[in-house]
Amino acid sequence: MIIDFGRKGIRKLVLAIVLVALLVCVAAIGSFGAQTRRGLVTTSAGFSLNIRSDAGTGYTAIGKVWSGDIVNVVGEKNASDGVLWYLIEHGGVTGYVTSQYIQILPEETTTPPEETTTPDGTTGGEENEEPPVIVDFEAYLTEQGFPESYKPALRELHALYPTWIFKAQHVEFDFYDAVQKENEEKRSLVWVNSISSWKSTEDDAYDWASNTWKGFDGPNWVMASKEIIAHYMDPRNFLGVNSIFQFLEQSYDGNIQTVSGVKKIIAGTFMENDVVDTDGSTLNYANVIYNAGKTYGVNPYVLAAMLVQEQGTSGTSGLISGTYPGYEGYFNYFNIGAYAEGNMNAIQRGLWYARGGNNGGTSNLRPWTSRLKALNGGAYYYATGYTNVGQNTLYLKRFNVQGDKPFTHQYMTNIQGAASEAGELAQGYSPELRTTALSFYIPVYKNMPESAVERPTGDGSPNMKLSSLSVTGWDLTPDFDPETLEYMLVVPASFNSIIIKATAMDVSAKVEGAGEVALNGDSCVFEIKVTAGNGSTRVYKLRVEKENSESFGNVSFTDRYKLTNTTVYGIVPDTTVAALRSSLMAQGTIKVKNRDGYYKLDGEIVTTFDTICVLTTNNVPYGEYWASVLGDLNADGNINVTDLIKVRNLILDSSTMSEVELKSGDIDYSGGLSVVDLIKIRNHILGTGKIS
Repeated sequence: MIIDFGRKGIRKLVLAIVLVALLVCVAAIGSFGAQTRRGLVTTSAGFSLNIRSDAGTGYTAIGKVWSGDIVNVVGEKNASDGVLWYLIEHGGVTGYVTSQYIQILPEETTTPPEETTTPDGTTGGEENEEPPVIVDFEAYLTEQGFPESYKPALRELHALYPTWIFKAQHVEFDFYDAVQKENEEKRSLVWVNSISSWKSTEDDAYDWASNTWKGFDGPNWVMASKEIIAHYMDPRNFLGVNSIFQFLEQSYDGNIQTVSGVKKIIAGTFMENDVVDTDGSTLNYANVIYNAGKTYGVNPYVLAAMLVQEQGTSGTSGLISGTYPGYEGYFNYFNIGAYAEGNMNAIQRGLWYARGGNNGGTSNLRPWTSRLKALNGGAYYYATGYTNVGQNTLYLKRFNVQGDKPFTHQYMTNIQGAASEAGELAQGYSPELRTTALSFYIPVYKNMPESAVERPTGDGSPNMKLSSLSVTGWDLTPDFDPETLEYMLVVPASFNSIIIKATAMDVSAKVEGAGEVALNGDSCVFEIKVTAGNGSTRVYKLRVEKENSESFGNVSFTDRYKLTNTTVYGIVPDTTVAALRSSLMAQGTIKVKNRDGYYKLDGEIVTTFDTICVLTTNNVPYGEYWASVLGDLNADGNINVTDLIKVRNLILDSSTMSEVELKSGDIDYSGGLSVVDLIKIRNHILGTGKIS
């Protein structure tokens, strides 16, 4: 179909097209500037420049260009800080890049100018304010060996601070092996009033009977739980904009660190004000801290953060008062050597160290008889003892997982120390300083959990143990022990019920399953469940057998002892009758009889060829087993030369050897006698080894 606009219609159509074209041109001029220019990307070789959605480093990166690329510059705009940014087009992406890395080319130039080289071999040109960024950040992370679980946080940091350098510090330990080793050092502590899940319940850390934690640095610092240790040792929990500073490389850099930066860290603390030193001079903390860092090659921001961590905001500790009784005129700002030991509390020992110990030691610029000496001496101590021996981050200062003696030489016991100091340290880095090229050394362990270890949150008493368990009118087998979870009881066939009594160690714990219970059938298993205040549980089991049940008559074991034919073996020397009985379980009462036929008392020692007797509720024996004690072949209860000779003779001629003798002489559980067994018995006799 043909459309006829007519002469008037044609004029209107042409006018409309012209107006649209003009509007497009005006819009283009308003947005892109008067003309399109050509620009050369001048970042260093191998580095890229982020294209952002708007002018400023805080905006999202939407693409990138590389050193030597030629781009179309179609506009410009000042960021909020006044820096000029160019709007560019390249590779189908339109966005903003900082003008410092774009060289506008003459109109006739379409190729980059030749690069000049200075006499020292470096690329010529003026120094740029904004350092270049890594070309392919994803490839860089993979090349460094960062696991996938690290990458999301590192990507976010890179988007904010493209000049930061993240280096993977590969640790030779499996993650949970490292946590265990740190735990074994017993130097990871938390405040006594921390929630219970932060505090260890290991036997040497927690008194189950009194439901109290033991102090490891005075009464107020107790052993940390493995769960909270794992949380603070997992680097992935500290990859935030401030927390990452515990991985900051700690060397001095005068181009970055300033006195004003130190002042920001100590602002609001006792150190923001000058103080009169012992010689009458005025001491300015910021200047002294900065100069100490410069002198000894340590980041002064790190020193400032450590001081805030150690002395708090008020600075009222006796360690820096100069007036502590018996140690007047001595100072210890970094709390070096300040821990309770012997008859000295932490303050006394710290000032004893500052004085030079008992022998007037002069290492680390001691004695610290002024504030200036204590600050310089502490900085020197930290530089020579930590940063210069590989512990060059706050993390490694707290968790020393490198070097020849890992898990030793750790600066502090507070499990939160590195994380807390990182927060203080971060205060010294202004937005401007954060645009510089900072290096972070981030540990990567072997076999790390799939995701970061969460901080435990449970609270309340952890005590889920029983202090007693009994059945009215009957003895349990074995005797009750809070750590033994399974028990046996045999009752006459006529019994229809029993009364179970159970008491929790902690009054806040809840006990279920006690009271009068029915015996439905010849064999019943009852569970006594204890729920602690923090929700953790422990289940004790009681099996009750009637004398006419088909399973009546068997012996089982709850410990290391083993049964073969009619011999119970694996009994270590000096085992008492009570200890043996507590590790055996039978449908009846267990007693031990000597070779003369008399029952032994609980405190007597078990010897080879004793008889382990199992009796019914009416004291009728129905099961007997020989006892075989390791090393006691002559059955006198002692391990001596006679046993050694007997083993040697049996090795030479085993034809007369009984099963009991074999089990007593088989120290290494190899199934026979050998020179290895002979050596173990000899070492036991000499005291250089112990049969266990």
